[in-house]
Amino acid sequence: MTYKISTPVPEFNGCVAGVWFVGGEAETDSEGAVSYFERHGYTVEQVGSDPVDGDDQGDGDKQPPAEPKPKPVTRAAKGG
Repeated sequence: MTYKISTPVPEFNGCVAGVWFVGGEAETDSEGAVSYFERHGYTVEQVGSDPVDGDDQGDGDKQPPAEPKPKPVTRAAKGG
């Protein structure tokens, strides 16, 4: 699941519990971080969920991204 976290300080920029905040907001899927934020007065909202096995909602056709092709090696011409 993905969670939106809001800090008690609205314009905070920085890292807390391994999560980077900009303008007092961040997103994480770390359950440990979410537990920390809930205990320390941050606002935690669920904004997304991971698909359950077998519930790919029709996007099973997606292929993993192709690996980048290596760049060709060029050699400088020998001069004389």
